[in-house]
Amino acid sequence: MSAQQKLPQFIHRQPSMGLPFEKELVVDLFAGGGGASTGIARAYRDPDVAVNHNPIALAVHRANHPQTAHYVADVFEVDPVHATGGQPVGILWASPDCRHHSKAKGGAPRDRKVRGLAWVVVRWAHATRPRLLFLENVEEFCDWGPIDDEGQPIKLEKGRTFRSFIAALSTGLAADHPDMPEILDSIGDFVPVVDLVRGLGYNVEWRERIAANAGAPTIRKRLYLVARSDGKEIVWPEPKHHKKPSAKQQPWRSAAECIDWSNLGRTIFREKPMAVNTMRRVAKGCWRHVLTSAKPFIVPMRGTSEAHTSTHGVDEALSTISAGGTHHALIQPALAPFLTECANGSSQRNFDVQEPLRTQVAQVKGGHFAMVAAHMTAFGQNAVGSSPAEPTQTVLAGAARHGVVAAFFEQANGGFYDGDGRSADTPLSTICQSGANQRLINAYLVKYYGNEKDGISLTEPMHTLPTKDRVALVEVVQVPDTLTPEQLEGARRCAAFMHEHLPEHFKDPADLVMVGGYVLVDITLRMLQPPELKAAQGFDKDYIIDRGLFVDPVTGAEEWRHINKTDQVRLIGNSVCPDEAQALVAANATDIIELYQRLAA
Repeated sequence: MSAQQKLPQFIHRQPSMGLPFEKELVVDLFAGGGGASTGIARAYRDPDVAVNHNPIALAVHRANHPQTAHYVADVFEVDPVHATGGQPVGILWASPDCRHHSKAKGGAPRDRKVRGLAWVVVRWAHATRPRLLFLENVEEFCDWGPIDDEGQPIKLEKGRTFRSFIAALSTGLAADHPDMPEILDSIGDFVPVVDLVRGLGYNVEWRERIAANAGAPTIRKRLYLVARSDGKEIVWPEPKHHKKPSAKQQPWRSAAECIDWSNLGRTIFREKPMAVNTMRRVAKGCWRHVLTSAKPFIVPMRGTSEAHTSTHGVDEALSTISAGGTHHALIQPALAPFLTECANGSSQRNFDVQEPLRTQVAQVKGGHFAMVAAHMTAFGQNAVGSSPAEPTQTVLAGAARHGVVAAFFEQANGGFYDGDGRSADTPLSTICQSGANQRLINAYLVKYYGNEKDGISLTEPMHTLPTKDRVALVEVVQVPDTLTPEQLEGARRCAAFMHEHLPEHFKDPADLVMVGGYVLVDITLRMLQPPELKAAQGFDKDYIIDRGLFVDPVTGAEEWRHINKTDQVRLIGNSVCPDEAQALVAANATDIIELYQRLAA
């Protein structure tokens, strides 16, 4: 029995999920775990047909879209006419494998066959004539061209094959076109040369889009192609959320709303030390996103349930803290988290949790993103602390502890403090020298330009001042003995860590690192988990990703199985952001959707 004959006869055994008298089908090629299908379902309805070679991906897809006909096969093994039962196709969505187009591939050889998977779209367009055709891929898909014998793209031919792909869908290409052999090798048995020369007559447009604009809390950027055969205008939906919103616009959603704050991870101070580069990156992230941020994201931790954990910016008042908190009865614990990237070894980045999540990829061992949390505690017996946006609290007498307090002329990220920082043309506050009230121990300057790494002594002349504020003052002061022994040990460890891994900003050893009314007592790190990544990608909370519905190919028996974390992350990284699919389908399939809703009412 051939592979074609083994495929289920779904369309022939029962009606499509459209109404019986409205037979235009919805097809999702390269369906994966179901991101595009979910977006299409939000805008219109679930797909009738889903194709993917990965049984795990389609088991998850089946769990969420049980009425869809699932073809676990190579896309070229599936006969479009057989799969659709000869019924017309209203919407065809395709997300061909992007790995061998993406810049994330680096200098590794590209596979010509994998790069050519997109040609199956031309086959389906020729065989089923869908009214609307959508394609999603990385932005480098536009650079699709020939590769040399070493599997490297030929720079002078960049984009040639992509232009041939567009021509095959639209106006056609010459019979002697240099890409014709590759095209015929991919789909020559299914699309006659005469039709490739004539073209399929689609109106085709493509654009890069950022998922955060469509409402997903990720800045995932992808190329989207829309093609129509009905002569109607292609519509590109306007952003619903904005990076820099006006008064009446919605801002980008943040990664912070996706994070489970009850899971704070493990301390970075472990028996087996982490890599030096990782420690350096964590130190730099703490400096930029916690200690020098104009508005660090503060999470007061009074418990681990949603009722006891809240998140807010520093310009909001802290909630009342009662005795018996999570870390210590008399001192309010808080954390200021940021995210760090564990892929792209040459340019690993830190970013604020108040930003959307960066693009999650599929092929990263152990995960792509980690959350780093700077654990801090407020000073003073029964104190609730003060926001890092407020002036530093009065430092009490009766102690001989040294803390680093940063009073910045301007932050590394360019913003000014409302209270902690002072502009360069104002004097420093009075330094008292009676007892241990606020005695200045040491101070130095830090430059945010040039190659200076160890700070600038205040006994030297001021270095050249550029046209923008780029000089910071770091002071070392005495602080009170109000920490528990455990907290003091943690504070010393954190101060030593910052001094070791960020000496350009922490030139002198200190016992404590302070920001506002808080002392840094621990730093934790953990990888983001699948439920968090799922939320960042735009999936609903109840979308099933941790288990799949597998079907025995011989008996047809169904069985639920657990999906491991590695496969969950891979499925999320490979998925289309549902918000993007929803927006594009809703904007371009308005007439189909209205008819369906009217007939179903």
